[in-house]
Amino acid sequence: MPHDCGTEPTQTCVPGGAQHQKDSMSALLQALEDWRALVGADSVLSAHDAGALYGAGGTRSIAAALRPAQAESVQELVRIALRHRVALYPVSTGRNWGYGGATPPSEHCVVLDLSRLNRVIAVDAELGTATIEPGVTQGQLRAHLDRLGLPFMVPTTGAGPSTSLVGNALERGYGITPHADHFDAVMALQAVLPDGSLYRSRLSALGGERIGQAYKWGTGPYLDGLFSQSNFGVVTQMTIALAQRPPHVEAFYIFLDKEDQLPAALLALRGLLRTTGGVMGGVNILNGYRVASMTCPYPAHALESGNPLQADDMAELLRAHKLGPYLIVGSVYGEKSVARAAVKVIMRGFAHCSGRRVSLTRRKAEVLQRLAIRFPRIAAGFGFGQDHAARMLSALNLMEGIPDDVALRLPYWKSGAPLPDDLTRGLLSGDRGLMWYSPLVPMAPDVVLAFEAMVTRVCLQHGFEPLITLTSLSDRCFDSSVPLLFDGRSSADKERAQRCYEALFEEGRQLGIVPYRVGSQAFHLLDTPDDSALALGRSLKRQLDPHNILSPGRYNL
Repeated sequence: MPHDCGTEPTQTCVPGGAQHQKDSMSALLQALEDWRALVGADSVLSAHDAGALYGAGGTRSIAAALRPAQAESVQELVRIALRHRVALYPVSTGRNWGYGGATPPSEHCVVLDLSRLNRVIAVDAELGTATIEPGVTQGQLRAHLDRLGLPFMVPTTGAGPSTSLVGNALERGYGITPHADHFDAVMALQAVLPDGSLYRSRLSALGGERIGQAYKWGTGPYLDGLFSQSNFGVVTQMTIALAQRPPHVEAFYIFLDKEDQLPAALLALRGLLRTTGGVMGGVNILNGYRVASMTCPYPAHALESGNPLQADDMAELLRAHKLGPYLIVGSVYGEKSVARAAVKVIMRGFAHCSGRRVSLTRRKAEVLQRLAIRFPRIAAGFGFGQDHAARMLSALNLMEGIPDDVALRLPYWKSGAPLPDDLTRGLLSGDRGLMWYSPLVPMAPDVVLAFEAMVTRVCLQHGFEPLITLTSLSDRCFDSSVPLLFDGRSSADKERAQRCYEALFEEGRQLGIVPYRVGSQAFHLLDTPDDSALALGRSLKRQLDPHNILSPGRYNL
């Protein structure tokens, strides 16, 4: 496509001559007047206020923002946008950390902020589902379930308690609780289409309201998936399946002492996932750089030089903290006898790997924390301190479906400043730059090793530490998450991060490795020749949204 917006231009997203700009501004002003009449002036933000709130760290101009308080008003908001040909960019809470946040991929869109639509509409305690609006956060659902005394887990992620469950599911995010694939847990949804009409999942539309919230696939073609990683509608309601909190949760930590142990560990993990996968959550494999970013202060000399830590520097840092080149972390769920038996099987499975093998329950972690507080010198001698204990408890929180913000420390690793009380502050302001490269990697040792070598080389060449995590999505596939950390206040740093991301994307593709998800800064990389799936997606977009009103340019549709 010759322009940024995918199909036909709207009034507000394609630049033109003076007359076009005049017409576009006139259309926007008329739309703003109609929106204020519908939802009130307080729910309509000016370009200046919208840019400050949603454009931090971004490069796009934002025309205005809408913040409706009632889901019922969204249909008419979209109809007004269609009538005046003004492009909308819906966000759930706008906290899509590392993937562009709330910044639209196209110029002059109006942000449709759904964060005030934050009702937990219903929890079916018998069937184990929750029906929620897009503004419901991880923390809010946790508090709601606790108030009701219900034994369910929140599908947590490292994004923290203040982020949207609906937004993460629509981006096909994942976690390490039993329902690891968050879109797989979506049972039903409602969405406003580009013409303002309302879509409902098929079973609900046929009259099977309750069964439609308990069975994902419905009858006939499965259409709910069209609203995932797309721009075909504005999702205003979603029903998700909740995993019940098990009687026993136990984490396991496998420390690899030698780099050459990784292939055998990968084979062991693949075998364990096939034999004990029913009680195991997602398993993370972290390289030494990623472990260091969680446990070690960034060296002052490296901050001063501005150069990334090389392999020898990293090895020395890890040795000083009694850490090795890899760490494997996972969890087991179930009745205590079943979970304990599974942990024993897992420990035997990694017996050939030298290094510590540790299992940890909440009770053990709390005891270790008390010991670290009472005997700090002794604990430090074992490479274990109060901060380590606190992080292990935070990790257990995430495994148990309790939202935690521990992972939000990551963007501050190289800041050289104390952590703020609110870890979202630097991300919301754009001061702390974060860009995620999130490719899918086959669970085959030779491919994993080639991938790790490529990421390490490309990141170091561009001035970034290669912080690599591999998370098991099945016994066949990992998702890798590689964060690029930079100073969001520096345009040169942003450009360097973008160049590094694009190099990772291209070199990964040459290995047959591509992302499962991309941010707004990378949608253009999805435009490949002879892509029949993309062609079909664009054809559907033209049929559903001929005036390109909703999220123009998103996922290059």
